[in-house]
Parts: sequence; C-alpha cells; structure tokens
Amino acid sequence: MKTQMNRRNFLKTATVTAGTALAFPYIGRCAENRKLRFAMIGVGGRGNYGLNAVKNEDVVALCDVDTTAFTCPSQRLGDVSAVDLFPNAKKYRDYRELFEHADDFDAVWVATPDHHHYAASIRAIRAGKAVYCEKPLTWSIWESQQLAAEAEKYKVATQLGNQGMSNNGWRLAHAYLAAGAIGEVKEVHTWTGKHGGWFSDGIVTPEGKDPVPENLDWDLWLGPAPVRPYLDKHYHPKRWRGWIDFGNGALGDWCCHLMNAFYKILEPGYPTSVECLSQTGPAIDSYPVGKTVKWEFPSKGNRPGFISYWYDGSHTPPRPAALEEGRELRGSGSYILGTRGTIWLSGNYCESAALIPDSYRKSFGKQEIVIPGTKHTEEFLEAAKGLIPYDAPLSHFGYGAKLTSTALMANIAARVEGKLLYDAKTLRFTNSDKANELCTRKPRPGWYI
Repeated sequence: MKTQMNRRNFLKTATVTAGTALAFPYIGRCAENRKLRFAMIGVGGRGNYGLNAVKNEDVVALCDVDTTAFTCPSQRLGDVSAVDLFPNAKKYRDYRELFEHADDFDAVWVATPDHHHYAASIRAIRAGKAVYCEKPLTWSIWESQQLAAEAEKYKVATQLGNQGMSNNGWRLAHAYLAAGAIGEVKEVHTWTGKHGGWFSDGIVTPEGKDPVPENLDWDLWLGPAPVRPYLDKHYHPKRWRGWIDFGNGALGDWCCHLMNAFYKILEPGYPTSVECLSQTGPAIDSYPVGKTVKWEFPSKGNRPGFISYWYDGSHTPPRPAALEEGRELRGSGSYILGTRGTIWLSGNYCESAALIPDSYRKSFGKQEIVIPGTKHTEEFLEAAKGLIPYDAPLSHFGYGAKLTSTALMANIAARVEGKLLYDAKTLRFTNSDKANELCTRKPRPGWYI
C-alpha cells in the first residue's frame, strides 16, 4: 500500500512516457504543464463537476442533448455557464458526431445518464483517448466488462468517478485490518439510507406523452435505450436514475461510493453468488423502493471467504453488536465485521473509519496511513498526460468494471428469484439463463460499436 500511495515519484520515467506515446502520440509528448484538450460529454449536472475539475485544461468541445446545459449558470462554475467559461469550445448535441472530429481532442469526460456511459466511453477508448466516466461505470454488466477489456487493449488512461477513493476512510480501515484489529473478515454491511427525490422507484411507466421541449433532443437522449414517449418531469432531468431502461436506481447511484471501501481493501473480485433476500415492491419498469441483497465472495490467498450485504431505501442493516448503546448508524455507510472486532466506515463516500466501540478504538491506538499527494481527478490528469502509467489511477476501468459489475448483479437479483451462482472465469451465471440475458441488452441501431 505504501508503494502504491507513493507511486507519483517513481512512475515519472521514460518508459512510462514512451508506453503512453504508443497509445496516443500527443499525450505521450505532453509535459506536466501542457494542457489537455478535453471533450465534455454531458455538460449539465455532474458535467458541471467535470468542467470545474478540468477548467485549467483546454476544453475544446461541449456535448449535450439539452442546449440549456450550455448556457445555464452553475454554482460549481462560479455562477457562470459552460459557454461563458469556454467560449471557443465547439458545441455538439450528438457525441457520435463529436467523434467524427476525434483529432480535435485528447481526453473525454463522460457525465451522461448511465445508459450512455458505454456508448460514449467505448468510442473514446477506441479513438485512443483518455476517459473519465462518472459512476456507475456502465448501465450493464457486459458493458463494464467490455470497457475494461478495451481500455487494457488500447492502454488508455481511465478513471471511474467514485471520488471517495481519494478520501482517507478506506486507507485507515485498511491499516486497521492489516494491523489485525478485527481479525478475519466475516461480513460487510453497506446501506444507503432513504432515497432522495431523484428516483422514480416502485412505479410503472405512466401512460400518455407530453410535447418535447425545444431545447431537448429526446431521440438523442434515449440513445441506445428502447423508445418511449417523453413525459415531463419523469425522466429528464435527474429522475432517469430510477427507471430500469436508463439507470440503476439507488444501487447505481451509491454502490461505487459506499461499496468501494471494502472492495478496495479486500479486492475480492467477482462473487460466487448473489441473492436478493427481500425487497419492497417489484422491479418491473423501475427499481424497488428498497431491497436487501447478499453476495458470497470466495477466499483469496490467506484471506477466507466472506459475505457482503447491501441495503437501500427503506431497508436498513442490523445494528452491529459492538456499537455502544445510545449511538446510531447515521445516514449511509458501511461496517466490516471481523472475528475480533468491527470497523465502521461512515459518510456517503466512506470519509472516515473507526473501530467500535470507541473504547476499543482508544485502546488499540492510532494507525499511520500514507496520504496521497493527488486527488481523484488529478491522478487521472497525470495518467492522461503520461506522467504516470495509464492504469495507475486507483479507479481505472479494470478496477471500476469489477466493482460496478459486482454491484449491478444485485439489480439482476432483484428481478430474478432465488440464489444466482456466478462463474468468474466464464463471466456468466451458471444457473439462470434469464440472469445472463439481463447482463446486457440489444441496443437501438447505431449506438454500439
């Protein structure tokens, strides 16, 4: 771990730069102070976060199906709009057209709804571009696995947008685990708390249709997803996440943040099974109001196998026995239960970690951790510029694809009854044809390549 955290110093070598140059000559020639030419796919919402993250680079293209995204002021951008900040950037509505001009840019930031992540990112990878993609990595399991394979094939810099990876919570939990504070891991429990107003969970598609606003290209918004009529305030903006055709519900929204801590610490790979133990409401057009899911992970090296549980919406985890009377599990978080103790990771991004009860934390003593010198987006920019290897970012697509795929199995389990067995070698469920069918779908023509 210490070697990993200090990688910045020893990775700036001629070999690294030369290797990156083979994948993308322009990036390979970049010095640390040379600006990347960015194309932003998805400008509103999380796209504002991306624009702020790369504002010191050279944003040359803005792409969004909703033209208001170009001109709407954002607090993240200092109460100005994207075109105010980058007046010379070319504007596109269809990223397929954007990639017809791939020589104009070096890196891509994808901040679309989930169902567009794969179609945009695969084009970027095959064009030799560095890619930052918001979480979850893709809409489907197959898409995640394909992106990981292609990113490795083309050796481009990638990063999944689970920015909590740069926090110190999982690092401290890793230190506790390495020091033997909780013994062998038996169970992990992760929960979201109640959903906000962004989800349309537990309902079926309403009938009827509304006129499409002039600022929105509804056909482009649908992209690879099945056609359905536009309904005002049901899909765009924001509420798409709860609909199965477009998003992955609360799990897709939070899995890559809340599950990342234990997944990074233990790096378990794919589970051997997944099962939805209970859910509130069916998963038909939208996701359940809440669910409880169980994964079984195999042993690895000297580490025994363990079980992981997920609770979202109205479902909550059992209270850990080690938690003192009067203390409650606040909001969202995760706890790792071992044979000798428990680590509680709290916050939406697992910002902090502590042994419980507090008396045990005090008696066990402080743990030293190595704090990284770069933040989540910064290490991506370094990799994109060839200053560190293409796969040095901690949430590169090879890692992010396994995390996302593991999480998305839970949504399949909510739609297929019973315990689903998974084979990591063949990347298939071994006891359910229906579950395998739900790992992907046939997109509308012209979207996948």
